[in-house]
Amino acid sequence: IIALLLWLSIRGIQKKSLSYSGALAAVVLGGIIFSHPSPVFGSLLLTFYLSSSKLTKFKCEIKKQLEENHLEGNHDRLGGQRNAVQVLSNGLTGMILCCLHWRWISQTVDGTAHSPKTNALIQAALFAYIGHFACCNGDTWASELGVLSRSNPILITTFQTVPKGTNGGVSAFGTAAAIVGGLCVGTAAAVTLYLETTFMSRPSSPIGILVLIGAAAGFGGSMIDSLLGATLQKSIFNKDKKQIVQDHRVLKAGESPESFKHISGLALLDNHQVNFASSLITATATGVFGYWLY
Repeated sequence: IIALLLWLSIRGIQKKSLSYSGALAAVVLGGIIFSHPSPVFGSLLLTFYLSSSKLTKFKCEIKKQLEENHLEGNHDRLGGQRNAVQVLSNGLTGMILCCLHWRWISQTVDGTAHSPKTNALIQAALFAYIGHFACCNGDTWASELGVLSRSNPILITTFQTVPKGTNGGVSAFGTAAAIVGGLCVGTAAAVTLYLETTFMSRPSSPIGILVLIGAAAGFGGSMIDSLLGATLQKSIFNKDKKQIVQDHRVLKAGESPESFKHISGLALLDNHQVNFASSLITATATGVFGYWLY
């Protein structure tokens, strides 16, 4: 497992998917998640990482014309792209849920806490984990593919047409991508659990429901992300370059304030914080559903 994580991290640096700091964070986070006896946790992490990395590079030249801070070529101080903050904002909640699931499973195995409540918590942690990565994957798919839509998106709060790349902008194409992205995570979870020889999570519901959970979390998480982005994340449009500028950007030499237009949102959260909050909310919702369903 360690060899696989190291290989993926090195390859991520070579392919400019990860910065050095991001690769280090990915190895630590991935090492903890892959330590779980059930392969479903590692498989969902891989599903998210591999698919999101591919989509980030898909038609990146077009995306760089629309978004000033598109990850392709957006290097941090240590080089590369997704840094430790980005990795943790998309993976920390999942890692904690993985650890909780492992702890509760261990308690049932050693007999220290074998009760209906503990089993319900085990299922809640599994559903929350699936919801978390379905949200992350769905939002990434929506962002990376939605910006390529032929028509401009509408702002989720006002339904007014806004430039592509605007935080909180939604389109039919992007929304469909979010559902499919979440569906991929849900399907990966269902297939992995089906192939497991030991069904460690012991859900009382059919495995097939996990596919629906993934699709719902992909859609719902993307909508939550858009709502937070439209209200709590500031979107500024550069009228000269015809692109959305990066979070908390300051004027550069030779630039005029008249060249920039405020589209929406307050400068309270950045993109990492919005991603973290939306995935946490989605994970909580799917976890509560899993607990109730037991």
